[in-house]
Amino acid sequence: MNIALVLVASIFLNTNLLLVERAFYVMGTILEFKLYCEDREFCNKAISDAYSEVKRLDDMLSNYKEDSELSEVNSVAGTGKIHVSPEFIELIERSLFFSNLTNGAFDITLGKLIELWRQGQQSKVLPDSETVKKTISDCVGFDKIKLHSKEELIEINSQCVSIDFGGIGKGYAIDRAVSMLKKKGVESGIINFGGEIFAIGAPPGGSGWRVGIHNPLNSDEPLSFIEVKDMAVSTSGNYERFFVILGKNYSHIIDPRTGMPVETVPSVTVLSKSATDADALSTAISVMGKDKSADVLKKYENAGLLIVTKQKNGIFIYKDSFFQRFEVRNSSPH
Repeated sequence: MNIALVLVASIFLNTNLLLVERAFYVMGTILEFKLYCEDREFCNKAISDAYSEVKRLDDMLSNYKEDSELSEVNSVAGTGKIHVSPEFIELIERSLFFSNLTNGAFDITLGKLIELWRQGQQSKVLPDSETVKKTISDCVGFDKIKLHSKEELIEINSQCVSIDFGGIGKGYAIDRAVSMLKKKGVESGIINFGGEIFAIGAPPGGSGWRVGIHNPLNSDEPLSFIEVKDMAVSTSGNYERFFVILGKNYSHIIDPRTGMPVETVPSVTVLSKSATDADALSTAISVMGKDKSADVLKKYENAGLLIVTKQKNGIFIYKDSFFQRFEVRNSSPH
């Protein structure tokens, strides 16, 4: 999911640490590292290892690569139990947790719905309602997945189910990269993965990493500035990625319960200690909207929310108390 987060540059003096920046293209977007290290070679090696881990996960979780573990699972759906890797089980378990938490607003089995809307964009014809209904009935529903975790087996009870990790996969990859960097001794840095951000420690001389969150209707106008440390920031929005059919933009975020793109929520930002969880929650809340999301966050706890909704006279901005704890008044340097 692409979003509009911008890192606010800060000036740090009197430090022996070096800032090393590198960027890669993976999982269909840009993965950026900004790390502070005493030794440039150490920093470069840590970044290369973290990127290799993300690339390995992309090879496993991509539904565009025919030889990925995900593609293999999807290809044999409905045929019985399938042996998968422990990491695949872990990600499925976390996905099902959020499906249950959000009553299906988050659902990794919506792959066939995404295919329908892609086909609509290519053919310039909207998916018809009966096809959408049948797709939901036959091919969508997290209850169609059964896990046998100890045996590392997964069972999918419909041949047309297509799992898609688009709403959680980049967050999971960030968490794995961050874990690797910390084990190697990295104490200060920030990862920006197509807008999914994780702040490691704080920059030299600062108390946290400062991040600006754009107005989804005006990219030059930040809605808020926050300062975070050892925390993930994830924003889902329908203003940068979308399907275009007959001249109209439709959000790439699909409600798995209705089969329709989300229309009323241009932007959702979630703060959490876990990038995996922030990614999934921002996707789910984009589908659910503000009113129903409050109950979800009460059950989850320790997550902050900024949500932008459309109104007749513009937009309405909601920030919960957890989110407001991290807000700063302006973007001036530390």
